[in-house]
Amino acid sequence: MAIRFWEIYEETKEKYKLRILAGKNGMDNVTGWVHMLEDETIINRFSGEELAVTTGMKAGNEGWLLRLVSSMKNAESTGIIINTGMYLKQIPEEVIDWCEAHDFPLLEMPWEISITDLIQDYCMRIMSQMHKERQEALLFERLLRGKEVPEDFLEDIGNRYNLDGTFRIFCLLPKYTAEEKVLFRQSVLKLENVFGLWQNGSKIRFPYFLIEVNDLYILAINDFPEEKAEELICQMKSIFSSFFERKLLSLGIGPACWGIHNLKQALGRARIAVQMSRQMGRPIVDFNQMGVFGILFSTEDPDILRSYADRLLGPLEEYDKIHYSDQGEGIGYVETLRSYIINDRSLIGVARSTYTHRNTVNYRIQNIKRLLNNELKTSADLFPYQIALCIRDMKL
Repeated sequence: MAIRFWEIYEETKEKYKLRILAGKNGMDNVTGWVHMLEDETIINRFSGEELAVTTGMKAGNEGWLLRLVSSMKNAESTGIIINTGMYLKQIPEEVIDWCEAHDFPLLEMPWEISITDLIQDYCMRIMSQMHKERQEALLFERLLRGKEVPEDFLEDIGNRYNLDGTFRIFCLLPKYTAEEKVLFRQSVLKLENVFGLWQNGSKIRFPYFLIEVNDLYILAINDFPEEKAEELICQMKSIFSSFFERKLLSLGIGPACWGIHNLKQALGRARIAVQMSRQMGRPIVDFNQMGVFGILFSTEDPDILRSYADRLLGPLEEYDKIHYSDQGEGIGYVETLRSYIINDRSLIGVARSTYTHRNTVNYRIQNIKRLLNNELKTSADLFPYQIALCIRDMKL
């Protein structure tokens, strides 16, 4: 779990005589690094989560500080600490008001406090947290694989997680070039900012961990209520919108599983959902809504499924290959059968949904029955073909 600005602030506010002037509701954002900032032109190199410290050397230029904080906000930076007393005696009210209105943390520290000491201290804290996260990620990965972990690790994380509670996993499976991978990881950092543990603000406040395992990004949330899921999904759609729009991202959502030792099961079901998302071209798939596909995608041997569909649909597919290979008038026999099942054997329903004359539909259905050697009269007659069509939809 990444370090938050408020965590560093609470631990160092006395040491560096820090004072929050505005943007307190934004203090729950992740802090990735700390920069000395005297020139706003370098902000375009920021990737998000940067905390800046400035002496306000250029504050004599009219509107400079307001342009600086607004540029940082646009770059999704964490906040700014201004070292007042030399170049900037007092922070303008318009800057304070703007930061408060936009929840952008604006802090002040006196000139006699060493900027160098603060930046070095903060960067060391961030690096220490990053090292701790890497170590934790390895142990969480072991839990996800169903392997044992040291008991002291469970005792340590027991302060943050309800180990006997539920865990729900969201799997992100991206497709990207090397350049897009950088952009995707920046979006992943934004996803971390959806969550918060501070008492202020309106973020989703539930324990979570977010790790990357073989290009699969795994977000696991502890005791996450179902009613919050839609809110999170909407935010994920927004954060990763460019990847979803270009069909470069698949999101699979697993059901809630009880207990941290059942993370392997939780991950397995989320991976089934993301597999369906990838193979069937659906951007987001929830395991709880997969229906029969949840069973089919759980099959470890896809050849069994393929051979089943071949055996049932083979005669119709061969017919379509001969008579509809050039995309002639009307739909083929396979899709006619699908419509016949969907419309509960109603010839009128098939005619309406396929824009085909009822007499033509009747002729095709009779031919389909003959090719399949099946009267297709009952639900029991139709169900095997419904499953076979689902298997074809899986694009195995």
